[in-house]
Amino acid sequence: MALKATAEQGKARETFAAGHDLALRAGAGTGKTAVLVMMGSATRRRGLYVAFNSQNTDEARGRFARNVECRTSHSLAHRAVGREFQGRLDVSRYMPLKHTAQLLGLDRDLAVGTRRLRATTQARLVMEMVRRFCYSTDEQVAARHLGPVNGLDDLGAQYLAEVLLKRARWAWEDICSPNGELPFQHDHYLKMWALTRPRLPADFVLLDEAQDTNPVLEEIFLAQDAQRVCVGDPAQQIYEWRHAKDIMSGFPGRQLELTESFRFGPPIAQVANRWLRAASSTMRLIGRAGGSSRLGRVEFPDAVLCRGNADALAEVLRFLEEGVPVALVGGGKPLMKIAEAAIDLQAGRRTSHHELFLFSSWGEVQEYAEQDSAAAELKAIVEIVDTYGPQQIIAAVRRMVEEKDARVVVSTVHKAKGREWRRVRVGGGFAPSPGETGRRGVSPAEARLVYVAVTRAREVLDLTGLEWAEAQIRGASRGSLTSSPEGVPLGALPLTKQLEYPRSPMSKFFSRHLPRTEQVLDSYLRQSRELPPSVQPMDERRPHYSALGHTIDYRLRLGLGHGPGSAVAMGVRLLGASRVLEGAPSPEVRAALYTAGTQLLARLQSHVEGELHLDEEELTRLCHVAGFYEAVYRSGVFARRRNLLTLAQADTTLQNLVAAVPAYVLEDIAEQVALAHEPFAPFRRLPAEQRVCGPVFTGSADLGGADADFIVGGLLIDCKATTRPHKLDRTAVQQLAGYLLLDYDDAYGIDRVGFYLSRQGALITWEVSEFLRALGAAVPLVRLRTLLRDHLRQASRSTPPVES
Repeated sequence: MALKATAEQGKARETFAAGHDLALRAGAGTGKTAVLVMMGSATRRRGLYVAFNSQNTDEARGRFARNVECRTSHSLAHRAVGREFQGRLDVSRYMPLKHTAQLLGLDRDLAVGTRRLRATTQARLVMEMVRRFCYSTDEQVAARHLGPVNGLDDLGAQYLAEVLLKRARWAWEDICSPNGELPFQHDHYLKMWALTRPRLPADFVLLDEAQDTNPVLEEIFLAQDAQRVCVGDPAQQIYEWRHAKDIMSGFPGRQLELTESFRFGPPIAQVANRWLRAASSTMRLIGRAGGSSRLGRVEFPDAVLCRGNADALAEVLRFLEEGVPVALVGGGKPLMKIAEAAIDLQAGRRTSHHELFLFSSWGEVQEYAEQDSAAAELKAIVEIVDTYGPQQIIAAVRRMVEEKDARVVVSTVHKAKGREWRRVRVGGGFAPSPGETGRRGVSPAEARLVYVAVTRAREVLDLTGLEWAEAQIRGASRGSLTSSPEGVPLGALPLTKQLEYPRSPMSKFFSRHLPRTEQVLDSYLRQSRELPPSVQPMDERRPHYSALGHTIDYRLRLGLGHGPGSAVAMGVRLLGASRVLEGAPSPEVRAALYTAGTQLLARLQSHVEGELHLDEEELTRLCHVAGFYEAVYRSGVFARRRNLLTLAQADTTLQNLVAAVPAYVLEDIAEQVALAHEPFAPFRRLPAEQRVCGPVFTGSADLGGADADFIVGGLLIDCKATTRPHKLDRTAVQQLAGYLLLDYDDAYGIDRVGFYLSRQGALITWEVSEFLRALGAAVPLVRLRTLLRDHLRQASRSTPPVES
C-alpha cells in the first residue's frame, strides 16, 4: 500500500528525486523513516540506508523496497574489513584484563604523584585510548585520546597520557596485525575501514539519526560522491559528551523540515515548541495525532523521565515504598557497581570501579568531587551514594522488576531517547539545587534535553518536574526575540555572533538576499577532499586549540609585515586601566600584566620595523601570550580557565610569561608556519599597501564590529586553524560574505574571497562573482552592499531598548 505523503514529505521526496543532496530536519514523531522509504521507492537507483543502531536498520529493512540496502556502519565495515578478524573477535571476547596487561608489557604499578595505578588499570586506560581514537577522525593515536581520570590534576593526567601513549600506539599496531594478540573489538575494524577512505556501493546514501553521528562515520558520509541525504533532529542532539556530532547544520545540501508530528496533539506540541525556542531552534511542531492529548497530573504514568541517575533512583525508591512494580531503563547493574565500590572505599579498601580506582577512601572521593569543577559525573556518583547510602541502593536494585513486568518505567532522558509512551511524567533534576542559587535561565543544551523528554508522550504529559524550568522560559521577556541571552540587542552583536541567531539583522539579510550556502560548501568540500591530514599536537592531552589559532594568526600577520592587531593592544590597555574587570586579579598583578603586555607589543613592533630580529621560538612565545590579552578584550572578563595570564603575580615579568608557553605550542606553530611558507610567498612580495591584516570595514560600525583576517592583493582571506576542515559550515561562508559586503565603498578592492586552512597549508578561493552567484545573489555586489547598509541602519533605529 502506497504511503500518502504530507506536503512537507512530498517536497522532501521531490527534492531527492531531483538529485539534490538533502538535510532533512525531522521533528519528534514526524515520520522520518516513512519519508526515507518514499525516497527509496521514488527511484530504481541503488540506495543504502545507514544507521548506527542495528535496531533501526532491522526495522527499516522491512519497510524499504529491494533497491535500498539497510546496514549499520559496523556491518559495512565488517563486510569490507572485519570478517578477516572474526577469529580474533571470538577468541578475545572474554580476555581477562590481567592477560591484556601482560600482552602490553605492563607488570607493575605506575606512580602518578601520590596516586598509584595498577597494571590492569593501565591496560584498561590504554585500550580505552585506542577506542576513543577509533571514534575520531585522527590518523594515529594521540595523548588527547586519554579519557578523564578522576583523582588526577591536569599535570598528573598529562604525565599519564605521555607514559601510556607509546603503549597505546603499539596496541593499535598489534590490533591491525593479522597475527595480533590483544583483544579485538568491533570499533577496531570500523576505524580500519574508515582509514581506507571507502566509497559506499550505492547511487544514494540515506543517513539516519544524523544529529548523533560519531566523527568517524561523519567523515565517511561526507566524502561520498553518491547523492547524500541526512535526516534527524538537531534539537535532539544530547550525546555531545559521547563525542556525537550534529552534521546536519553545516551539511552542503538543501535544508528542509518535517514539522507535522503524528505522535501527539496540539497541547504537547505547544510545550515542545517552547523548548525548541529555548534550544535556539527555528523549528516549530504541529500536533497531528489522531487521538486526544493533554497536559495534566498523572499518579501512575507509564514512564517517568529524569535529568540524571540520582533523580531516577529517587523515583524508583518512591514507587517501591508504595508497592508499585517499577523498572529502571538500562537496569540497575551500574548502580549496583557504584554501591559496591562505595562500600569498599568506606571500609578503606581500594576498588577497581572505572570511575573510582584511584581513590583509597570515600572521603577522598567526596573531596575531589567538591574541588574539581570538571568532575560532573563523579559529583553525580557522590550525590547518589551520600543521599541514599550504598546498602539502600543495593536493596532497591534487587527489588526492581523487568520492564515487561513493571507498572511504571523510570528512565533518564538520555536512555529514553528514541522511545515513546502513552503517559509520561517529567521527573526531577531540572531545577537548581540549593547550592546552585546563582544559576540563571536554561541553557540550549538543557533545553534540548527537556525537548526530548516532553516529546516522548503520546497522550498525557505531566510537567511536574519542570515547574521551575517552565517558569524560566515562560518568564523570558519578548526581548529574548531581539536580544541575546545576556540581554545584548542582536543588532549590537559582532558579525560572528549575529550569525548564531536566525533573527539577527545579518542572518535575516542572508536569508533574503544570499540564501544558498550549500553550493559554496559543496565547492569547498570538493576542493578540500584530498587534503593531507591536519598537523596538530600529538603528545599533549589537552591542546588549547583556540589559543593556538590566535598564535598562528599573529605569526602569519608578522610574516606580512604587521603586528598582532589592535585587539591585543586593547586587552593590554584594559588590564592597565582602573575600570572594573570581572575576575581580574589584584591591582598589583594587573599592573605587572600591563607592563609585560606593553613590552610584548614593543618587541613585536620593533621586529616588524626591522630594529630587532627575533628568532622563530621567541616570536611564537610572544604571539601565544598576546592571544590571552586579546581574549581579555574580546570577552570583557579575566577568564581563569586555561588563561596563561592567571599564572601572574605582582612580580611577574614578560620573561616569566613567555617562559610559561608549553613546548607543544612551539612545535605545533612551527609546523603551521612551515606549511604557510609556499602559499603565502606571493603575498609577502606584494607592495605594503596591498598587504592588509585585520581589516575593519566601513560597515563594521553598523553592527557590533567585524574585522577580517587578511586582504592581500584583492583577496579576502579568512584563516581557519581547524583540525577538521570538512566541518566548515554555513556560518563560516556567511562570515566571509559579511566581510565582503560590509566594505560598502569598496575601499579594499576585493575581487576574490577564500579560506586558508593553516593545518593543511591549503588556500581555497573563489572569484567574487562566482561566490555571490553560488550564494543565490539576484543583484550585483554594489547593490547588495547598499541593501545591507540600509538594512542594518534601519534595524539599528528599530531595535527596542534593553530592559535593565
